[in-house]
Amino acid sequence: MESKGKVAFIATVDVHIYAFHIPFMKLLESMGYGVEVACSDTGFTERIEKEGFVVHKIPFSRNPLSLSNAGAFIILLHLLKANNYIMIHTHTPVASFLGRIAGKIAKVPHIVYTAHGFHFHEYGSRLKNFAYFRLEKFAGRFTDVLITINRDDYEIAKKRNLVPNGRIICIKGVGVDTEKFKLDDDHKFRALDGDILNLLTVGRLEREKNYFHLIKIAYLLKQKGVKLKLFIVGDGPLKERIISYAKSLKLESDCIFTGYLEDTREVLKDSHIFVFASSREGLPVSLMEAMTMEKPVVAYNIRGVRDLVVDRVTGFLVPFGDVDVFAEKVKFLYEHPEVARDMGRKARERIVREFSLEIILKDMEKLYRQILEENP
Repeated sequence: MESKGKVAFIATVDVHIYAFHIPFMKLLESMGYGVEVACSDTGFTERIEKEGFVVHKIPFSRNPLSLSNAGAFIILLHLLKANNYIMIHTHTPVASFLGRIAGKIAKVPHIVYTAHGFHFHEYGSRLKNFAYFRLEKFAGRFTDVLITINRDDYEIAKKRNLVPNGRIICIKGVGVDTEKFKLDDDHKFRALDGDILNLLTVGRLEREKNYFHLIKIAYLLKQKGVKLKLFIVGDGPLKERIISYAKSLKLESDCIFTGYLEDTREVLKDSHIFVFASSREGLPVSLMEAMTMEKPVVAYNIRGVRDLVVDRVTGFLVPFGDVDVFAEKVKFLYEHPEVARDMGRKARERIVREFSLEIILKDMEKLYRQILEENP
């Protein structure tokens, strides 16, 4: 079948494409479009290529102030001009900012941007919020379709007119494979009978994930007599500092650092409660995967998280920064396994009903057809 045209997925790093967007790229292929990728190579490019996609290596830096991004912009602009893409779909902050400008200069017919959580948010500093908002406002002029993945961002984008010449829509994230993330009866929450409570959190080890809060919470729980293990899945720039903090509280044997895991199903199986202390999210996939595996959640009440967790139904939402209340909620679930099990069951039901990959793929197919076929 002759291709209807080429589409480029653009992201700062290859791992983002590999982890979240392969199903959507295959969707476009099934619709008759050629799909290519532009991103920096951090070790996942070969895996994307094995999925059948051409990858153009662009030396983006996650640091928006890095001079390498100027070179990346020039390379990307040449790529877009040379390949005559009919649509670009940008992801992640640096690549989306540069990509939309380059797309406009290269006269790409359709420029689509998914905001995986705006970098300005309710717990960000005033200066950073101002800077990130102005950048979004500027790049919004070159955006045909802005996709937000949570209600807070959608309302802000509409209210502040972030895309003056385009559309703003809300699609509930990138979905989760609810058949892949499925719990067997042997791993459903059960009475612990004095056994060790396994807490689990997943995410990049960076400042906004607030792992220091979680370690303090583990400390408070141990002071209350709760025997536990805190499993921290992920890697990142703060790893050594976080490990040192755990040691300073004499928790080195209670905090397990697994590093990055491509598949979290095994650690989810053996965990009892999913804990999440982030201050900035879009619609966290790790949280969706935990809920799909019937894990009750204790998390800070922030943007994106409150789209997923229904307080006192699928878990507990805690005021941001209140580690004492956070510890109390975890202890409550530890002491009331029947409540924890019911919350876990309702958590899975919620994900299957509203956030499954199957549902999101249908939403994205409808959108892509509107963009590429109804308004070519």
